[in-house]
Amino acid sequence: MNQGSGEIGRVLGGRYRLVTRIGAGRFTHVFLAYDLSQSRRVAVKLLAEEVLPEGWNRDGVFSSRYLEAAEEAAAVVHPHLAAVHDWGESEIGPYVVNEYLVGGSLRGMLDSGHLLSPSQTLMVGLEVARGLEHIHRLGLVHQDVRPSNILFDGRGRSRLADLGTSSVLNSLESGGALMSRSVFSEIDAVRYSSPEQAQRLAPDQKSDVYSLVLVLTEALSGRVPFESDDPEYTQMAKMSRQLDLAGQFDRLGRVLEMAGRPERDDRPSAHDLGLALLASAGTLSRPAPLPLPKEGPEIPDTAETAAVGAPSSRSEAASAPSDAGRPAYRRVLAALVALVLLGAAGFGAFALWERQFGTETQPVPDLSGADEAEMLRIESEFGWVLNRLDQRQDGTVAGQVLRQAPQPGTQLEEGETVTVWVSLGPELVAIPSNLAGLAVEDAETSLVAVGLSVGDITQRPDESVIAGVVIEVDELFTEVEPGSSVDLVVSLGPLPRVVPDIEVGSSLAVARERLEQVRLGVLEWRVSDNEVQVDHVVRLEPPPGTEVAADSIITVVISTGPEQVRVPDVATLGVGDALGVLEEAGLCLGEIEGPLESEILASNPPADTVVDFGTCVDLFTRPDEEDGESSG
Repeated sequence: MNQGSGEIGRVLGGRYRLVTRIGAGRFTHVFLAYDLSQSRRVAVKLLAEEVLPEGWNRDGVFSSRYLEAAEEAAAVVHPHLAAVHDWGESEIGPYVVNEYLVGGSLRGMLDSGHLLSPSQTLMVGLEVARGLEHIHRLGLVHQDVRPSNILFDGRGRSRLADLGTSSVLNSLESGGALMSRSVFSEIDAVRYSSPEQAQRLAPDQKSDVYSLVLVLTEALSGRVPFESDDPEYTQMAKMSRQLDLAGQFDRLGRVLEMAGRPERDDRPSAHDLGLALLASAGTLSRPAPLPLPKEGPEIPDTAETAAVGAPSSRSEAASAPSDAGRPAYRRVLAALVALVLLGAAGFGAFALWERQFGTETQPVPDLSGADEAEMLRIESEFGWVLNRLDQRQDGTVAGQVLRQAPQPGTQLEEGETVTVWVSLGPELVAIPSNLAGLAVEDAETSLVAVGLSVGDITQRPDESVIAGVVIEVDELFTEVEPGSSVDLVVSLGPLPRVVPDIEVGSSLAVARERLEQVRLGVLEWRVSDNEVQVDHVVRLEPPPGTEVAADSIITVVISTGPEQVRVPDVATLGVGDALGVLEEAGLCLGEIEGPLESEILASNPPADTVVDFGTCVDLFTRPDEEDGESSG
């Protein structure tokens, strides 16, 4: 049978009459129901028939795990967690009974076209973060933070629902038991999951923080980050990309970006996220009331009249007043009859009226030493609304109650408000604004002067900051707790350079351009070179391929042209001897005019003439005497 209208009117556990269906989760249908024993409206979550494993009613393992999770969740009490009243098993499946919150869900708010302002988003995020902080402090993980699980009471205060039961269903889904049975699509299953869940890793407390960031971003912008029609693409994007709000939403946007980092170790805890949200509140205006829906469906009279004698599925029903299910008009009638019968009794009649309809008051206790659990107990026991305001004050510790209003001893009726100012600890300390550009030692001196210290130092190359100098402060906020350590990013200086491959014979202009392109300086060194033409590269020192620091000076050896030498005096020498003398001087033999066997009379260029290395010298030898005589 498909759960829906066909279940209306059914009584679960002999106590909870289903009135109307008001929502659905990934694996559940949610009904507004009437608690016949306690005469109150409740929300019943019933596992959808289509997700129940085959043979669930024969094999008690599934039901026991689900109901054990509900029982554990019922023990976790916090102002920003939806209360679990009861749980049980019926012929149509296991169910969990939660408090009914008339303000609806964030999912319903967004689906109706209402985006939240930054101020409203901050308040919702802060309240849910406080609920998560309480869960995490107990060593639990929610595993399913999504808009449909963020509910609102009549005053717009947020409550996170589905603790415990979501983790059971998620584990069954990941194991394949429910994968093909989920009411929603695979896209919905991964929409608010964390990067580590995309990698099939076990979710932890930082996973809840990531999911909350996605929810808050959707509440602001109307779109879930990284969402697409392809679940695999969505998951890959979460693993590889940073959340980028393009500078929107001021400090709130930056808080969300920092808390939504893909590496879970880089994300804040729920506690730190709450502090970050509080710190960003100073730039925002007071939030407008949330657009809550009108009061929920009325409970038909038939539901109340059916309460008389209704059995209870939990022990507290046995202690409920016997007239709890009577209609209000019957109680009024009973009191009026009593007044008539006691007519002359005066004070006795008045006392009876007070017991029936008078408003009981209780003195406000001194909350100065109360912790959060104690304040929650007082709020629940006396039916007061506890308005908690956080502030910082020097000389106090986090969680300390600073003051309260009204003062201790004041008589308050049920439903009235007690305001408590709770310390977040001492005033924050401003991180010095001039740390960037200082040497690490100087930055440490500046931090110590204001009661802070140097934390982790991350070193990275920087093209404009020399080694050992602070590039930036690696902190999200400009103010931190007294005594905190401040993480710094310190420069390693520019990356090393490799001397480029500049060929011998390249022009000086080309060599200079190539070196300056890689941020290397040039020192010219000129030498004579018998092979490289003037103003061209002879060699580089150090040679090409050598790794050097940026801004290093590279010596470029430039040719001034061939070496200059003097022509030796080879007169009276024979041609053979003259050739040896010329070669030793770096010259070559040119033409020989005259007999080869005669002695040399002169050379061209003449002896002692300065010439380029390698110049060829012509020789003139003495003519034969016979030639002279014949010519005479």
